Amino acid sequence: MRKLFSIFIILILLSLTAGISFARNGALPNKVAIDADQAIGLLKEGNQRFVKGSSVYPNQTSHQRKVLALQGQHPFATVVSGADSRVDPVLIFDRGLGDLFTVRTAGNVAGTDTLASVEYSMITLETPLLIVMGHTRNSVIKAAVEKIPVKGYLVQLVGKLNPSIKMTKVLYPSLKGDELVDKVTETNVRQVMRDILGSCPGVLEKVRSGKAQVMGAIYDTDTGAIRWLGP
Repeated sequence: MRKLFSIFIILILLSLTAGISFARNGALPNKVAIDADQAIGLLKEGNQRFVKGSSVYPNQTSHQRKVLALQGQHPFATVVSGADSRVDPVLIFDRGLGDLFTVRTAGNVAGTDTLASVEYSMITLETPLLIVMGHTRNSVIKAAVEKIPVKGYLVQLVGKLNPSIKMTKVLYPSLKGDELVDKVTETNVRQVMRDILGSCPGVLEKVRSGKAQVMGAIYDTDTGAIRWLGP
């Protein structure tokens, strides 16, 4: 009896120690349900670590990989962003395997593949938070703004940026060069948010019912910091 009691105490201490470890390194126990506000908090904390150069790289162990293989994925946020090699949401937010469901396309536009991926993550995987994240110095948007000729499938992709370009020029007629490109990037973030909510009724219903939140953001490729645009 005493032996069983001792084992019980040891198990409790181990569980408490594990909880402290998760708190210190930013890792989350698998299948921990968190809401949108908690998810935003984790992303903000992770980005602060990234900017300071003090990333802890949570949930990137071989154990986490095995757990995910057996139990499946339960990401706490969906991030729609550009496919730029300088813009990796997992690194920018200092997260790990299974934490973020990322949807990335050149120019950060909302084509059918993007919409389908968002529906899958928000409805099937039930992520409580959707982030649409643009970034500064976007070369695809710059090409679209400056009307640089493109070929192949890029023609269709660049065409999706035209509404944001036109709107930005109307609202900010004095902007030129890189300032104009960055402002178009911001306008495009808001356009993609509208496209998703307007084209994905299931996602819109989750947002309206309070089961999920949508947030816009801009990643600064110079500083590494996120500027939050709000819903």
